[in-house]
Amino acid sequence: MSRIKEFRASLDKKLDALEHQALALEAQLTQTKDQAMQRLEQRKQQLQDLLSQVRGEVQKSKEMAGQAKTEVQATLEHLQVQLALGKADARDTFEEQMTKILKALNEFESVAEEKLKGAAFESGRVWEDLVDRRSSLEAEFEAFKGRLESEKDKQHFALESTKQELLTKLVLFRDQLKTKREVVQAKADVFETDMRQGLDQIRAGVRKLFE
Repeated sequence: MSRIKEFRASLDKKLDALEHQALALEAQLTQTKDQAMQRLEQRKQQLQDLLSQVRGEVQKSKEMAGQAKTEVQATLEHLQVQLALGKADARDTFEEQMTKILKALNEFESVAEEKLKGAAFESGRVWEDLVDRRSSLEAEFEAFKGRLESEKDKQHFALESTKQELLTKLVLFRDQLKTKREVVQAKADVFETDMRQGLDQIRAGVRKLFE
């Protein structure tokens, strides 16, 4: 299993992903559409910054063959171009941009797993950081997508009591994640499933606010 897949399959990263999703949903409840979009753009920039670091490491590497280096740099460049595209807040253009970015991410990871296997980077956290930043970006994508899918053309104001109820559930959910991170490894899969189901129920409530 590649380093990227190992990190993503670990219990800590699975719980991180759930927390990223909870934070993204919370942002949709507490921020305007423009603020939520800016939050998404910040996540894209954080990934861009990491990819620039990877690009620099690849360029300096003396261990990689020329062809391998060219392939990695090509997929890196394509991914960075997709991330650099401007804001897309209309539903169709947003979903198209999201699909292209995630596809480019998959392509880069696939090439990196093959061509950079065993590569010694100055920063030992490159792949762990990639998993974290992708997880955070995907969470923001999904939360904002849900908002666009649920919103009607006219301006909509959610009931404050319902919004506060969902926020309370999200805060409780995050507290449970923090507490139960210490769960024994043998129970990890069951615990993750239970927590994911709880988050799915909250996500459904968030979407109803914009219907």
